Amino acid sequence: LVAYELGESGSMASVSFQSAAMGGVFACFPRVLLVHRAGEPAGRALYIFLVAGPAPAQGGGMARVVHLAIPRGESAGSLARMYGAFRAFNPACAQTQLLLVDPDLPQRPALAQAFPAAEVQLSVFHLCKRLQVQIQQLTLEGRAERLILATLSDTMYAATKSNRRKMHALLRDLVTPDLLPRLHIDWLLDDEIWATHRERTWGESIYYLRDLEMVTQGLSEVFSAGLSLESCITSLAQHYQECVSKSPPDAVMCSAPHPHHHSATENPEGDSNEEINRRTEECIKQSLRDICTEPAAWLCLSEFAVVQKSVQLIGTEEDALTIQVLEDAYTVDLKGLSSCTCHFNQVFQLPCRHILAVLNSDRKTLQPEMLSRQWQKGSDAHQAERDSADGLLEILKSSWDESLDKSLLVSFLTEEISQLLTHCNREEFECRYRTLRELADSWIGPYIKVKL
Repeated sequence: LVAYELGESGSMASVSFQSAAMGGVFACFPRVLLVHRAGEPAGRALYIFLVAGPAPAQGGGMARVVHLAIPRGESAGSLARMYGAFRAFNPACAQTQLLLVDPDLPQRPALAQAFPAAEVQLSVFHLCKRLQVQIQQLTLEGRAERLILATLSDTMYAATKSNRRKMHALLRDLVTPDLLPRLHIDWLLDDEIWATHRERTWGESIYYLRDLEMVTQGLSEVFSAGLSLESCITSLAQHYQECVSKSPPDAVMCSAPHPHHHSATENPEGDSNEEINRRTEECIKQSLRDICTEPAAWLCLSEFAVVQKSVQLIGTEEDALTIQVLEDAYTVDLKGLSSCTCHFNQVFQLPCRHILAVLNSDRKTLQPEMLSRQWQKGSDAHQAERDSADGLLEILKSSWDESLDKSLLVSFLTEEISQLLTHCNREEFECRYRTLRELADSWIGPYIKVKL
């Protein structure tokens, strides 16, 4: 569906575009609609309409896009005509209950008038992006800026009242009073702004914010090329289609069978590949929850979230698999699938996104031997304490030695930190790890990030 206006010269002056797929998505998920505005040097603006609640599982983040429009200027009348075209294309807009907008969206009353039954509220995605840019522009001392941005990240992914209050207090304490008004920090304490976002789990927040970032950035880059309106809308439609395509032309996927792992799914009923993949992913996630401690499962599920939303390029070699998940390539050891060359696996000794990608492509599940014993659910913490006690008894019987004393202190402290990190729930793990991160960085110095 296309609606357009012609200028005095007979060329296109405004356009609203919507494919059948876009209309189908909005018809299924009309409750929460997000409106994003992208500008370009020539003064034109692209308006992207996205579903901000549930979204299709297939097609990646671009599947959230339900309408594209380039209005003829941004007067109230011009934007009213644009919103009117959206309503004409989408009878389901009568079911829209919430509109999420950028704080700087022009002519907000025109949007409210076009959707009289819906509430207009600030978008957490835009609020956090704006806050992030403003914090970086304040030229704060390096350690203070890193602390604020890390706390903002926590707030974005877990929008609890305590996290938002912490962010508010941090900004109030570290930013000079004359700069505070431009940050609008009271938005952090407004429960209505965060109500919808707060309902999302940590993993869902990652999906949602990453989807919006990828979509808005990709479409904005196409739009900023400065093409004629006819060429611009064509390029935008082509970009959308390429992103939602199930089989991108440059993605070559291959895998080799690994008979030494238990199969996650079989296909006796001739189900589609899509259904088999869905069951495989659910089995992998369940195996993570069954085998791992809560912090370990949380870390691995975050890694697997990347796998599910990415194209995986898997190449076979004689004794290893080369895995690429939209990033630099890393090597997974085929023997046991317990080792990868990436930083996550090397540091945490947990299944990383590359190992999980192999499991996913081979339709296998996680096995206990793929992670170290300390991360396994039901691992005996008391046995570890007894082992430490036995080691301590041997030390007490030996003669005193300064270097031995120092190495023992480090060893016992490391063991204690390890126990504190592995035997706790997710919230405790996040708090303890973040505290350890801040302590390590400030102990060594603000310009060196310590490898934990």
